[in-house]
Amino acid sequence: MDLKNQNMMHIIKWIAKQLMGHLTQPEESAWWIIEAITGEKKSHFITHGTISLTVEQEEILRDWLEAITKNNKPLQYLIGSVPFNSLEILVEPPVLIPRPETEEWCCYLIDQLEPLRDKRLVIIDVCTGSGCIALALAKALPKAMVYGTDLSYHALTLARKNAIHNKITNVTFLHSNLLDAISHEFSCDMIVANPPYIAESEWNSLDVSVKRWEDKSALLAESNGLALIERIIKTAPKYIRHNEHMKRCGVAQVTIEIGYQQGDAVMQLMRENHYSNVSVRKDLECKDRVVCGRVT
Repeated sequence: MDLKNQNMMHIIKWIAKQLMGHLTQPEESAWWIIEAITGEKKSHFITHGTISLTVEQEEILRDWLEAITKNNKPLQYLIGSVPFNSLEILVEPPVLIPRPETEEWCCYLIDQLEPLRDKRLVIIDVCTGSGCIALALAKALPKAMVYGTDLSYHALTLARKNAIHNKITNVTFLHSNLLDAISHEFSCDMIVANPPYIAESEWNSLDVSVKRWEDKSALLAESNGLALIERIIKTAPKYIRHNEHMKRCGVAQVTIEIGYQQGDAVMQLMRENHYSNVSVRKDLECKDRVVCGRVT
């Protein structure tokens, strides 16, 4: 197809047709591609009605379409960033791409924490990955100190890059296997985590783009996906200090993202480890998404 001086919708429909069967929202993805390649917003093209790609832009477009359709490369890695809360999170393989479901519960948590915006909270984000959760909390709570831990040096490098990219200074990223590298003398007000929770038996059911491009060790966990979740639940109380302000606001001290079939099992683990106010929060698709609880 000639991509010079074309009707905008013709281009979008052509791109979407190439993406059919590869991406779940081909037309929306087509708009994201055009915006990323041209640096212009959708509203600009709707107003003008036509588009004429430069030779360089056309080459990038064709390269991206091939990467998606032939190599199953996630579009987010091609664009290089994703929106998350009010941030622009840089992404690169194999660090996990932040998911909308994670953004959803993170936004909810930030709303809960709004009355504590001026408090000097200390928060640990376990398995921080790209740093998206830690950075969103740090931006929303400018007087808080947020720590993000991860076992992957690649992830930590990207998380630090994201802190600089988003001009956030009240966050520190640490190399640690969950909480292992943090002294038991250290205390915090809250622990959040998005750990690996996919069972080995579920691996083959994942989208090929995930299996080919994203870090397997950041996705899978033993014991039907519960091994690391259980370690966090057992270890977290050693670090949590009592915070009366959080208690009055009904804010959980520990929040862990889970697989949609793990709600009952994770709530049981929290109760067995003497957590109170244990609850599960569903996402917009009515699937169990996070389990929350208090320890003091």
